[in-house]
Amino acid sequence: MAKTPHGGDPDRLLSLLPAHLRTRDEQSGGALRALLSAVAGELELLEQDLVDLYDGWFVETCDEELLPYVGDLIGMAEALPHLGEGTSWRPLVANTISYRRRKGTVAVLEQVAREVTGWQARAVEYFRLLATTAHVNHPRCDRPAAASLRQSDRLDRTGGGYDLRTDRANPPPEVHDLTHGAFEPLARSVDVRRIGTGRGRYGITHVGIFLFPLHSCPVGTADAVDRWPQARGTDGGWTFDPLGRPTPLFSATPHERGAQERLASEDELPVPLRPRRLRALLEEARRGALDPRHLPLGVRIGRDGVPLPPERLRVSGLEGLEPGRGDQVCVDAATGRLAVYRDGEPLESAEVFVRYHYGRLGEMGAGSYDRSEGLHRALAADGYGNEGIVRRIDVRSNAGSPPPADSSSLAEALATVEGTRPPDDSRPEHTLVVAIGDSASHGGDLSVAIPKDTRLVLVAASAPHRVPASDSAGLSIGTACVTDGLRPHLHGSLTVTGGPGSSLVLDGITIEGDVTVSAGNLARLTVSHCTVAGRVTVSRDAPHAPAGTDSALRVSLFRSVVKAVALPRSAPTLMISDSIVDAVSVGPAVSAPGAHLSISGSTVRGDIQVRSIDADSALLDGLLLAENRQAGCLRYSYLRPGSRAPRRFRCVPANAADSDLAPVYASEEPGSPLYLSLAHSCPAAIGEGGEDGTEMGAHHHLHRPQRRDALRRHLAPYVPAELEFRIIGS
Repeated sequence: MAKTPHGGDPDRLLSLLPAHLRTRDEQSGGALRALLSAVAGELELLEQDLVDLYDGWFVETCDEELLPYVGDLIGMAEALPHLGEGTSWRPLVANTISYRRRKGTVAVLEQVAREVTGWQARAVEYFRLLATTAHVNHPRCDRPAAASLRQSDRLDRTGGGYDLRTDRANPPPEVHDLTHGAFEPLARSVDVRRIGTGRGRYGITHVGIFLFPLHSCPVGTADAVDRWPQARGTDGGWTFDPLGRPTPLFSATPHERGAQERLASEDELPVPLRPRRLRALLEEARRGALDPRHLPLGVRIGRDGVPLPPERLRVSGLEGLEPGRGDQVCVDAATGRLAVYRDGEPLESAEVFVRYHYGRLGEMGAGSYDRSEGLHRALAADGYGNEGIVRRIDVRSNAGSPPPADSSSLAEALATVEGTRPPDDSRPEHTLVVAIGDSASHGGDLSVAIPKDTRLVLVAASAPHRVPASDSAGLSIGTACVTDGLRPHLHGSLTVTGGPGSSLVLDGITIEGDVTVSAGNLARLTVSHCTVAGRVTVSRDAPHAPAGTDSALRVSLFRSVVKAVALPRSAPTLMISDSIVDAVSVGPAVSAPGAHLSISGSTVRGDIQVRSIDADSALLDGLLLAENRQAGCLRYSYLRPGSRAPRRFRCVPANAADSDLAPVYASEEPGSPLYLSLAHSCPAAIGEGGEDGTEMGAHHHLHRPQRRDALRRHLAPYVPAELEFRIIGS
């Protein structure tokens, strides 16, 4: 990148000159100093170029765009394309020579798969799982030809276990592979079909490369017991999920394994927490062999309670209650449900606080992952301009413990926003930040009236330790807020009314109700990394509303999951990017008859009614009715037959003969980490029909097809001759 010349520090050049020249220059007005300042600026650029040139020779320090050239120096013939977020070619280029020395070993296949895709992996040699006659000098007692019904844990890994979504039987193949296939311990008879066709698996020359694209995210920490979120009460118990959805619990976040000769174990992979595995972890903790803080979950009863010891945590269906233990909790790891008992009797009402891990496929919807980059993109797309904060209001719930003295409740914070005076003429725009600094549930319907020329950022974020709220004025939002490790829940709806030139940004929040914009003059509404169980709506034009009410409102969804979007005819613009709109059971997904819809890399299930539309790599699983078909274009998208749409470019179905093509989802349950991701059985025209060969829909940004293709190319040189491999589970 070219650097712009600028003035530098001339003192080090002046120090090389005789003293009488420096004195004369000061007396004559400093012309020599000004000249040497320009020279010093160019010298700094030259020195920086030399440093960058030297750094570019080493894989540890070179820029990302120089990695293909470094790889070319060591003979890497395979291309190094961009594979989306969270991937880098640096580890693979750095370790290629080491891998070549160990070529042909199964550990190398696993490590290459992990470094190419950015996902955890496990390699399985299927010849080790074949039932054969063993030599008497080399018995293989760990692979008996007949399974023992007494070894329940081994049988639990063979299939027929539980689903990622509920306790239903017969999960889809990708669910089975994530929970069982990579750790199957039982011997099988030989399969003569080739593994490359996807039908055969247990053969002498077959190797399976299992990929684990999910990520395990913690909610609550063992060290901050007072900040655990409150469990959601349901009929007959509680759920870990704040919305009460069945969702599996996951193991703790695995640590970076690095280069190791042994294969990955179940403890090191982001997989759902099997009930028998949870029981084994609890038994270790009960014996004192495992610190209870390292358990993947924790439960405490009451605001002033302490975490229950492992003896009082029981696994549903595998362990019974012990008499005389007081409060005990039965946990169902497959569905994320728990039941509380006191002295052996079910407890119907209590305040239950939990910590746990959940799984996610991508950074979409509300979550405890780092959202700093997503928030920056949302603020940039908001187009408000000035990112300086006038005031930051910290919010903490008193559900877990008394909140800090300098924090407010969410209702109080929104009331403070309403009472803020508009800025003066010298500062026509300013930003107020309401930072929710916990993962608690904030109850009740809330409303806020945003003053004119004011942007309100309602964000799940904690305050940096060195930046109190009183010192946040003038700082950028990224500096004054830490958007990581939090997933707050609003138990109700949010209603907003905006003054002229006002704006609202929601980021990282789970909203159980609707997000409603009342009749006013709100200019921009941005929903980023949020989960809205209800609708995002703008109130219909009321008869008494002034002319031009919300007539310039721009609504944007970024990396969010919402039920539906409804806008009046006066709202002109709607943008949906990398999001899910799922309104299959509630009616139209998007109802915006007067808006131009711009949709990119998103999945919409339900009918769409708009004035005009532009779509790119989108999956529109519903009838589309565009009023103006002379404007706009659909590119690399799926469109249900019968839709009225503008011109199309490489869309599916392409003709009447392909009208039976339809998306196949791995899961349609909102609580599943594979929610609305495309299944392995999805037609290739949809699964690889997005721009640049990616999948259509909300997970377009993950570049999963490109990662698989790159892995096939890079694995081929490391597979021993005559062996076949297959990539499974991505």
